[in-house]
Amino acid sequence: MYIQQFKNGGLFVKGRFDYDLGADVFLLITLPETNESIAVNASVNWISPETAVGYPAGIGVQFTGDKTGLEARSKIEIMLGGLLQNQQVSYTF
Repeated sequence: MYIQQFKNGGLFVKGRFDYDLGADVFLLITLPETNESIAVNASVNWISPETAVGYPAGIGVQFTGDKTGLEARSKIEIMLGGLLQNQQVSYTF
């Protein structure tokens, strides 16, 4: 799930992870339909533990402000297009 509320854009990654807030992570993202892979550096800005009631376990990662992060944000936002204005309430609200 894309998180446009993060300054540089980011993603929520479902799963069980052992990261602390602020931890640096490296992601290899495969975009749907194009099957294009994007390598991007990010940092953990949100943690949803397995014990969270009503929310899936996972981490919210913000893309870095470097070239790879800005390119990832741009490609994802172009792909999502008008859907960004119509986003429903997400796990970050």
